[in-house]
Amino acid sequence: MPTLTIDNQTVTVPDGTNVLEAAQQLGIVIPHFCYHEALGAVGSCRLCAMKFEQGPVKGIEMACMVQAQDGMVVSTVDAEAQELRAAVIEWLMLNHPHDCPVCDEGGECQLQDMTIAGGHGIRRYRGKKRTWINQDLGPFIEQEMNRCIQCYRCVRTYRDYCGGDDFGVMGSRNRVFFGRFKEGKLESPFSGNLADVCPTGVFTDKTCRFRSRSWDLQEAASICPHCSLGCSVIPGARYRELQRVRSGINRQTNGFFICDRGRFGYGHVNHPERPRTPKLQGADAAWPEALQLARRRLTDIAAKVGPEAIALLGSPRASLESLALLHDWAKQLGGARFCGDPQPGRDRAARQLTALLGSRARSLEDVRRSDCLLLVGSDPLNEAPLLGLAVRQAARRGARVIVIDPRPVELPCNFQRLSTGPEELPQRLEHLVSTTEPTDDLSTLRTLLHQAERPILCGGGDLLGEVGIRQLAAAADHFGTGLFVTLGGPNSYGAALLSGDGPDADQLCEEMLAGKIRALVCLENDPLADGPQRMARALGKLEFLLILDHAPNRLSRQADVFLPTTTVAEGSGTLVNNEGRMLSFSTVFNPGIPLGISSEGGHPPRSFSPTTAGGEPRPAWAVLAQLRGENQSPEMIRRKLEGRDSRFAGLSLLDPDGEGQRVRGGGHPAGSHDQSFPHPAPEGSLPLLVVEQLFGSEQLASLSPALDAVQPDPQVLLHPETAAARGLKEGDTIALHTELETFSLQLKLNAAMTPGLLLATRLRDTPLELFAPGSPTPCLVGKGGGDA
Repeated sequence: MPTLTIDNQTVTVPDGTNVLEAAQQLGIVIPHFCYHEALGAVGSCRLCAMKFEQGPVKGIEMACMVQAQDGMVVSTVDAEAQELRAAVIEWLMLNHPHDCPVCDEGGECQLQDMTIAGGHGIRRYRGKKRTWINQDLGPFIEQEMNRCIQCYRCVRTYRDYCGGDDFGVMGSRNRVFFGRFKEGKLESPFSGNLADVCPTGVFTDKTCRFRSRSWDLQEAASICPHCSLGCSVIPGARYRELQRVRSGINRQTNGFFICDRGRFGYGHVNHPERPRTPKLQGADAAWPEALQLARRRLTDIAAKVGPEAIALLGSPRASLESLALLHDWAKQLGGARFCGDPQPGRDRAARQLTALLGSRARSLEDVRRSDCLLLVGSDPLNEAPLLGLAVRQAARRGARVIVIDPRPVELPCNFQRLSTGPEELPQRLEHLVSTTEPTDDLSTLRTLLHQAERPILCGGGDLLGEVGIRQLAAAADHFGTGLFVTLGGPNSYGAALLSGDGPDADQLCEEMLAGKIRALVCLENDPLADGPQRMARALGKLEFLLILDHAPNRLSRQADVFLPTTTVAEGSGTLVNNEGRMLSFSTVFNPGIPLGISSEGGHPPRSFSPTTAGGEPRPAWAVLAQLRGENQSPEMIRRKLEGRDSRFAGLSLLDPDGEGQRVRGGGHPAGSHDQSFPHPAPEGSLPLLVVEQLFGSEQLASLSPALDAVQPDPQVLLHPETAAARGLKEGDTIALHTELETFSLQLKLNAAMTPGLLLATRLRDTPLELFAPGSPTPCLVGKGGGDA
């Protein structure tokens, strides 16, 4: 580890650290544009000039391009270095317009800060400025090319880091243009990161354009609620409206970037149909009345039939604190049934993972540094996009990437594809570790895993299920690799830990149909859309239905008592991501109808009230505490939970700005369960596999108007060979007949998928919403609306 001196301060840094990073460790601010911790250094802006006075390097050099070495003595305040920096920033600013008052970047513009830090405060240039015609880059990103200073951060992020190929740099000398060859929607699912990395106002967030200045926004560290990775985000709100989300920094999870679903999928918070008041049989009510009725009805049922007649159903999008109180309530009632996830398949997969993960757990940072990655039943760009980005970083370092999957999986890097049927995934894993002679492809894979120094097996919980995850863990033990398995929701792991070996939603459904369960409490879930197929019939058997939620859905309108809760951005709490990492989030703003709606667009408001319009939603943990007749706080809940359950040690000490902490200990797998289809498949049928899509599948993001422009149309995929055998061609409208539903979809052919399989994406508010992701269903196929 080299030791060097910068401005008379001595610092020792790890090998490979450049001098700019060494100066940052000392708190010395060096003006720079092109350098970014995630992107590295290219020396294109020339602004970080330092004077190297002693050591192996001497003279004026760019600090970002020189590695720290023993004996270096460096000055950032040398007159020659300061003069060069002032000249460089003046050159960069020659063509920059005087439009700071109308620029969305104002207040958080690195160009403003570095211009002054570089010693340039007065404009001397009086000539004509270079100007550009801006491009329409789609619904997310606004371009203002006249502000560009050619730092190359945008193209290095979009093309080099994220792997997009429809955006780049064109031109020469001082006529360099950053954009598309032809204007049009940016195709990368990480395009929103352009707004974060651009140090000027060239690329800004179009969804919040001209709405607020950065200093007007309420911001706090939070966690993305749209998948199981636990990416760090920083939501920004103003006038009771969530107006934007930008990437936070967590080097163990998302690093410095987020996907477009996480960035632009916040519309559920501001949704005009969001329920904001307590309701009794659909009619507005006051909180005391609603709470009193809910307590009385549950008490009466417990006294009349017994506490086992009450079921408490949690959710992977509920906080750990809320789930802990719901779990405690089940114990307090003395026998009530508790389950943490309405989707049985996802619930059982998560419980299996908590029981087996242990020391095999790997983070996204470990994935980025792996030298061999095997993805089994995992489609990162649709299920957990930042995993796809992490796989790309590993591939850029030379890692081998192999995918075993029935779907036409796409990755932003080169990889080897091994196609197989969804039901064959566990068998392929079993063959991989068996002592029998494997096929040529598995033999090569065995060799790669044995030779790799940092191999990781990545799996998708939806396709693998509990059996596949068990086989994946066995393969990890055999080859001595790490595990990284994606789950259904942001707190699937925490819900599974609390569920233990208790019943799943299938068992609760059976008990409701049998009349054993008379009352159901739903915490931030929609079992009609996400529960077992028989849930609608089972709900009709209930005497009492209590729902706590913040998302509009059909079931909320059917509740006997509905209690509105806050979103992640409106409260504080903890989520446990797919690697078992506890991550805390802070309150960004208090709930309420956005001022632009409550005041009919007028500002300042013309009427005043002692209460906030639409401010009645309460944190779910607070509602549950009131239902139990207790006075609780998040801090008290965390301390009690870690006090009685050593797996959550350190929970009360988590810092929302930190990297989180893994749980200590595992969970319990669910009991034995027959996963076979209840009826024989009809003759001539094909298995229909419904899977998650990046846009349109996840419940909260599907409520965001900003994502409507990129939501795909419903369609079904077939392999060309399978289509030809049935006389079908691309573009045909085909009828799909299943036990659940009959519907028609347009056919698309894809040669990268497994033959003999129907593949469709699960989209909300379509017939495909009824199908559990990852569970093949027998399906008869016919042309148009005709018979199969």
